[in-house]
Amino acid sequence: MFGDPKVFTWQIAQKSKLREGSEGVYKIIRQLYRYQHQKITNKEFARIVGIPVPVISAVRGELLKTEFLKTKNILTEKAISWLEKELGLRFENSFFQDFDASSFSITNECLEFFKPVIDALQTRPSPEYKYDQTRSTIETVLKRALIMARNGDVEGRKIVLLGDDDGLSMALAHLNCAQEIFVIDIDSRILKVIDDFSEQNKFSTVVQTHLWDIRTAFPEEWLNRFDTFEMDPPYTVLGFKLFVNRALSLIDPESNSHGYISFGNKTPLDKWECQDFINSNGLVIEEFIPNFNQYIGATILGSSSNLYIVGSIPEKVCRTELGDQKQAIYTFDEKKVKELPTVGYQILAEFYGVKRKILTEPIYLKEIVSKGLNQSQLHTEEVFLKEYSPYGLSLIFILVESHCHIHTWPEHDYLSLDLFVCEAKEKAETFFRYIIKTINPVDYHKFQFFRGQPPLTD
Repeated sequence: MFGDPKVFTWQIAQKSKLREGSEGVYKIIRQLYRYQHQKITNKEFARIVGIPVPVISAVRGELLKTEFLKTKNILTEKAISWLEKELGLRFENSFFQDFDASSFSITNECLEFFKPVIDALQTRPSPEYKYDQTRSTIETVLKRALIMARNGDVEGRKIVLLGDDDGLSMALAHLNCAQEIFVIDIDSRILKVIDDFSEQNKFSTVVQTHLWDIRTAFPEEWLNRFDTFEMDPPYTVLGFKLFVNRALSLIDPESNSHGYISFGNKTPLDKWECQDFINSNGLVIEEFIPNFNQYIGATILGSSSNLYIVGSIPEKVCRTELGDQKQAIYTFDEKKVKELPTVGYQILAEFYGVKRKILTEPIYLKEIVSKGLNQSQLHTEEVFLKEYSPYGLSLIFILVESHCHIHTWPEHDYLSLDLFVCEAKEKAETFFRYIIKTINPVDYHKFQFFRGQPPLTD
C-alpha cells in the first residue's frame, strides 16, 4: 500500500524539505487521523503540530500525490487502514478533547473506560520506602497514560518503564495500541500485579516484566530498541542521573519520540543540576507541568511532583552504557553517615518463601548456619536456641566478631537475619551469599550498614 512507515515518512520529509524529518511527517499524519471527522484550518493545524503553515502545505501536497489524502484534510480509506495497521493508530481527537493535563480531575467517561485498570490499581502492594516508593493516586496514573497517548507515544510504540510501582503499564496496556510495553522494576510484588493483570486481560504478548536493580548494567539485548521511556526515579540527584542515563541506553537512536520523567521539587541548585544533566546528554525539555503527579502520603515531596516531557536530539544524545553502579541513589541510603569511623558491618535481611523444614527444625537450621559461619571464617563463642509454641525458632550465635541472629516465622514462610561483624565486611558478604544459595528463598530484601562511633575527641 504505502510500504514501510519509516521509508514512507522519510521520503515525504525529503520531498517536502521538512526539517523535522520523518518524525515531523508522523506528527502531521497522526493529527490528520485524529481530526479526520473535524474541519480544521491550516492555522489551527499548524498550532497543533508546531510546524509552520507553508511547510504543512508542502507535506500535504506530497501526500495528495501519493493518494494518501483525498483533499488536504481528508484521508483516503487506504491511508486510514494503513495507519491503523502499520502505525497502530486508534484514537481520534474526541478521546482527548476533555482531558486537561494541568487539572487533577478525570472525566467520568475516562473513569468508565479505565475501570478494569482502576480495579487492578487498588490491589497494588504497600510502598517499599527503602526504594523511595510512594504510590501515585489512581487519577495520576490515568493522566500519565493519557498524556503519553495524546502526544503519540503509545500507539504503535515500544515503551520502556524504568520502575513501575505505580502500575502505569497496566493503563498503557489497556489503551490496546502499544507495540510493546517493557517494565523493569526491583520489586517483585508490583511485577506480579502487572503480570496477573496482563494475563487476565490478554496483554501478555505486549507486556513484559523484568525483575532488575537499575544499579546493575542492562543486558546488551535491551539496548537501543525502544521508542519511549517513562520513569519516576528515586528522590536524589544521583538517582535521577542514573535513571536518565539508563533510559538513554535503551532508546533507539533513530527514535524522536518523548521521555517522561516525574521528579519532585528540589533546591534550586539540585534542579539546575538535574536539568543541566538532561540538556548535556542530548535531551531537551519540551514541556514542564508543575505538580502534575499527586501521591498518597509523600509529605516529604509535598504529596506531588513535576512532570518533565523531554525530546531527544539524536546526534547529541550521550548513549554510553554505564557499568554496575554502587552509589547511594535512594534517600534511604543517602542519609547514612559515611564520615564516621567504622567499627563494624551489619547485614539485615528478610527471606520470603523459605522451605518449612528450615524454619521448623532447629538442628537442621543450626547445622546450616554453623557451616556457613565456618566457611566464612567467622568464629562461634556460644549458641542460644529458643523454640516457640506452636512453632517458630530463634537462633543466636555469639561470635568472636560480634553476633548472628536468626528468627523464623513458619506460618509466613519467613526468616530474618541480623549479622554484625567487626571490620570484616567480606566475611559477612561471604556468609550472606552462602545463606542465599543454601536456603534458596523465593525472594529477599537486604540492608547493609557500616556501623561507627564518634571520634574520641568528642
